[in-house]
Amino acid sequence: MVGCFALYAQADHEAEGTVGAMIQLLNAGTSVFRQDLLNGRHYREATDLEPWRSMPGDGSSVESVGLIDIDGVDHRVDLLAIDLPMGIVADHLHFTDLGSASSFLIFDVLFEFDPVHGCPFRSSSGGVALADLPALIRIGDRVRFNKAYDQLISALQASTDLDEARSQALTFLALVTAGTLEMGGSRDMHRVQLDAARALDSLQSAEAVAEVAGALVSKVADAILRPRAGPSARLMDRAMALVERHYARDLRDQAVAEQLGLSTSHFRYLFREATGQPFHQYVTALRLEKARRLLIESAQPVSEIAGAVGFGGLSHFSRAFSQRFSISPANFRRSSIMRH
Repeated sequence: MVGCFALYAQADHEAEGTVGAMIQLLNAGTSVFRQDLLNGRHYREATDLEPWRSMPGDGSSVESVGLIDIDGVDHRVDLLAIDLPMGIVADHLHFTDLGSASSFLIFDVLFEFDPVHGCPFRSSSGGVALADLPALIRIGDRVRFNKAYDQLISALQASTDLDEARSQALTFLALVTAGTLEMGGSRDMHRVQLDAARALDSLQSAEAVAEVAGALVSKVADAILRPRAGPSARLMDRAMALVERHYARDLRDQAVAEQLGLSTSHFRYLFREATGQPFHQYVTALRLEKARRLLIESAQPVSEIAGAVGFGGLSHFSRAFSQRFSISPANFRRSSIMRH
């Protein structure tokens, strides 16, 4: 769905988290699918021209794609993508404005159909942020890590400033090393940054920097993110891509196995072989990493963050967060505020 999402959505008109609209698919008059749109998650003020991306974990994603002039004022144009469950049969699409301050201007609605079986992994969510790298190491997400790695190599190869290329490589390597050390990496990791700086400083071309940086990053990351090969690798990459888009929903391994055309038991075996952990443990870890980021970057109450990332209750969320990070969500937020 392409349009301006939304007008009059700024804070003095509408609070963050407001449900401003609803998308429904109907079949013979009966609703077969519903997606609520929330301010700050699925849309934001369209006169804010800063491009943005959002992947709230409910099977949707938003990405800015351009600008449009409305009455002499530039407005941001966004692409809102929503994944539909398998087997949906519908004959009508309804977009309902729920009466909040926000107004939605829709230009076009498109449907894209992909084959389920044998579909190669691909992502339309945009780039991976550098700040996400330690979290990707912690949860064993080789899919997005590989994407970030490809971004790095492409940037280094295209660079015309060798010092900038070296700096980018060292920054990337430092974040990967930090995540690896958190997960129990060898003490030899402490020397990686120094050795890398010496090696990169002697290189005289962007291609050489990309080659050496790639080898260093692979050596560090492979200590935690075990490389996968064979026919199951693509299936597991697809599985983790599905989890990334749907982590905030009631996501079950049976449903993902069905999407991939596998039995649940075989999927569980392959997933554990690929990630080193059971499916439910991986999903919980991803939710907690998303919550950690929201505690730093947003002012949402802890209880709202718990629900936004897929936890059914505050107590369960607080207990899981404290077990993973050895600090309660509230204290983590306070310490983050003090650091900044």
